Amino acid sequence: MSDNETNEEVAVAEVDGADGEFEFAEDPTFDVDYKGDCAYEVKVAIPASNTLKQSEEMYEELQSDAEIPGFRRGKAPRKLLERKFGKAVRGEATEKLVSAAFRKLIKAEDLSPIDYPDIDGLDDVHDTPLDAALEFTLKFEVAPRVELGSYTGLKVERPVLKVEEKEVDEAIEKMRERFASYEEVDGAKAQDDDQVVIDFTGVIDGVAFDGGSAENYPYILGSGRFFSEFETALQGAETGKEVTCDVPFPEDYSSVDLAGKTATFTIKVNEIKRKTLPELDDDFATGGGFESMADLREKVSNDLQEGAASQGQQIAERRAVEAIVENSTFELPKSLVDSSAAEYYNQEIRRLLEMRVSPDEIDKRNEDLLKKAHEHATREIKAYVVVNEIGSKEGVQVLEEDFEKEAQAIVSRTGMDVDIAKRFLSQDDKRSDYETRIFRQKALAIVMDSAKVKDKVVTREELDQEDEEDNA
Repeated sequence: MSDNETNEEVAVAEVDGADGEFEFAEDPTFDVDYKGDCAYEVKVAIPASNTLKQSEEMYEELQSDAEIPGFRRGKAPRKLLERKFGKAVRGEATEKLVSAAFRKLIKAEDLSPIDYPDIDGLDDVHDTPLDAALEFTLKFEVAPRVELGSYTGLKVERPVLKVEEKEVDEAIEKMRERFASYEEVDGAKAQDDDQVVIDFTGVIDGVAFDGGSAENYPYILGSGRFFSEFETALQGAETGKEVTCDVPFPEDYSSVDLAGKTATFTIKVNEIKRKTLPELDDDFATGGGFESMADLREKVSNDLQEGAASQGQQIAERRAVEAIVENSTFELPKSLVDSSAAEYYNQEIRRLLEMRVSPDEIDKRNEDLLKKAHEHATREIKAYVVVNEIGSKEGVQVLEEDFEKEAQAIVSRTGMDVDIAKRFLSQDDKRSDYETRIFRQKALAIVMDSAKVKDKVVTREELDQEDEEDNA
């Protein structure tokens, strides 16, 4: 929702803030027709006196400033100015009056347009006499609307994880892996987890191709980062020896020059390095900034518990919002739903292509993908609108002290200097983003503080599954 929300705010801000308050010679009239789903069609009539006034002001300015060959500045005849600049004057006057009328309309009707309006009826404006009323139709959509259902006293189930010792062991083992070193071994045969330092050259029909060769390339055997044929050929290889393999490129390979072709690779093993893990002792712990292994285990356990608690709280918050959405009534602008759905759909297509799902298979699933994208967009917009509406209804305000707390949170997470964190948050774009985030956090806190939360103890697998299901 972030991009759509930003577009909406910009559109409203630019419309509201343009040129200040405009004074009409005679006020325009509006025939407002609400079409539903946040869509409006408004017939506008601007009395001719406004066009005459605007045109006169512009001709007076032109007469004083325009430099016309054969005439001194300010002395060109009015008729000449009208012939030379008539269309431009009429166009600019019309544009100014239409913009001012739109601003007056949205202020009078208390509307929040999400974009500039489509305008019908002005195609022949240059042929319309200046003493005729300016008549046209504005078509536009406004921000989503919601009639909130109950949002206090909700019954919400929150998954709670009790971190087990095996999770602490697994987390410490991952830390240990990060401190692994690779040492060269003589007379060894390459196996999974070894680092093999290789030269390789690939050819197709005896001709080398771009990106098909490298020297002293360090590769972790078993990582799956290269073709599976590479992995098979290197298993059991010895230092100084060469191996070969054929690699068939798939028909939908990213490089058109290679797609559907088979390359032959010659691979020379320069070195074989075997992974060595550090001992899990107090020296290992102190090297990582802990007092001892006991201190390391305690802090890792606490971090895991805090992470699981945050994950469970987010699940509970999503469930609370979903309950409010189910009990609320919405009107959503079609263009906003469509653009959000298109964005989600395109992301999903890219994800499937990265997973090497064939275009034919994607095409078969296209109808279902479009349906899910529309459902996803609708759900996300409703959830976003609900939380914002609760914040507005409850009078939530974002204060400077909230930014102070956010700066301290950034310092705690990253170790960043507090003054740098504050300067980071003071940047216009960052401040706006964080202001929105803080506003929504405070609105959600109101919901959760009044909710009847029931904790349910779950396993790690159950917690991750509930998280995935809620997100889906």
